[in-house]
Amino acid sequence: MAEDNPSLQSQYAGQVDADLERNTAEQERIRSEVDALRSRLEALEKDHELLVSMRAALGAPAARKTKQVRQTRTAAPTVPGARRAKAASTDDKSAAKRTAERTGGTAPASTVAKAGRTAPPLRELVVAVLAKHDEPRSAAEVTQELTEAHPGRTLSVTVVRNALEASVAKNQSERTKQQKSVYYRAVRNDGANEEAAAAPAAVGA
Repeated sequence: MAEDNPSLQSQYAGQVDADLERNTAEQERIRSEVDALRSRLEALEKDHELLVSMRAALGAPAARKTKQVRQTRTAAPTVPGARRAKAASTDDKSAAKRTAERTGGTAPASTVAKAGRTAPPLRELVVAVLAKHDEPRSAAEVTQELTEAHPGRTLSVTVVRNALEASVAKNQSERTKQQKSVYYRAVRNDGANEEAAAAPAAVGA
């Protein structure tokens, strides 16, 4: 029996201790993976909620919007008021279309193209958003703020994230990482801040 053999009993005790250590280490490893997956899931859920709200705000499918812009460039048809309100495009060129429709006409192709050319680059807009905040902002937060400020512009988290990365490459912003999430902050210097502060005024003009 083990009680009659101290050496055997000590061997069993050592084996149990080793098994306990392995068990504890495995629990810690799995717990760490679960925490990482939970953080990733929360980020995906936030992105999903934002994308759903953006899709609801856009109203019409992308294919329909493309068809409407193409028709405006070619035949420039007159659209009834009820249909206009339902099918209004949400990209940069829709601003010119809505202005023409309110006056009873239609937007010529040249006016639509000019509206697209005068819109500021997305990189300048994201830098302007970052410059307004002292705390770092995630790509989803910047996307939501831009969507609210510029409802006539079609945006997605991926497109905004690419613009943020471009601003990092231009030394206009800096990237920070907190746990599994990436955040962005405007580079604080006088010249960049003045340019970023002027960008929203140019959009509203």
